[in-house]
Amino acid sequence: MSETETGRPEGRTQYSSEPEKIYDAQRRPGTPLGAGEYVHVLEGYLREWVCMGQCNIYIATARDQELKELISLYEKDVCDPNIAEMQELLESSGYTVPLPLDAAPTSTDPVQTEAINDTTIALGQWFATRAFMDLWHAGAVASQRTDVRDAFIRNYHRANRWHIAYHETALRKGYLHALPQVPVQQSPQ
Repeated sequence: MSETETGRPEGRTQYSSEPEKIYDAQRRPGTPLGAGEYVHVLEGYLREWVCMGQCNIYIATARDQELKELISLYEKDVCDPNIAEMQELLESSGYTVPLPLDAAPTSTDPVQTEAINDTTIALGQWFATRAFMDLWHAGAVASQRTDVRDAFIRNYHRANRWHIAYHETALRKGYLHALPQVPVQQSPQ
């Protein structure tokens, strides 16, 4: 056990080359998706399409300028590449996207409302990124094709970064309080 390797990118060890060869052989870009894969890719595309609109609502209604800027950056760092990944999987396999990207609303003109506040927006983004992590993980697990799986894993990593970023921003700005620390218990001798 003393030679066990940890901490390397994607969990690689000195023993990873054989399964990686098998894994890499399962890329089948441009071929039809399996039924489960199709559902996950289609839902991933649609969920990102809706998320982009939700981000626009948050940008339009947030009063905190830093929060507006973070969400705008999130759209560029996460939403745009995530939906592009799903679109590429659909179109390269011969499917059409269910809703064209140019039909998505893009306005972020300021709107004043008491229906939502900055705390709700900050926490909403935190929970949304966690939900996306679950969505992308499920999509990866549902596919035995590595081109599909890799797209979902890339989307997962984008959401993962932002889940922490939104949490830390919410803590720093006082929208959320840190959970109490669990004390370390000494094991009985």
